Amino acid sequence: MPEVLPAVEVGWRLGRAHWGQGLATEAAVAAVRFGFEERGLERIVSIIQVGNDASERIAAKLGMHPVRETVNPTCGRRVRVFELSSDQYAAMSFRSR
Repeated sequence: MPEVLPAVEVGWRLGRAHWGQGLATEAAVAAVRFGFEERGLERIVSIIQVGNDASERIAAKLGMHPVRETVNPTCGRRVRVFELSSDQYAAMSFRSR
């Protein structure tokens, strides 16, 4: 999505049998930690289809906040773009786990 570039995105997709076990959150926390602490990124985004409440909850657990709503040009679906900056990440309690 050109309007969010340049950006690094964190995302998650699990089979239904693995939902609700905290796996996506655990993996996303590790990916965000790696992005900020090991790669020195300034921001990380997550692009989530409108109506995917479970993924929005994960983004919130990561400390991300919605910054815009748009249409994914590849499929025509409405999406929300969530963002977390390195400064916001530095203030998060989970970052040192």
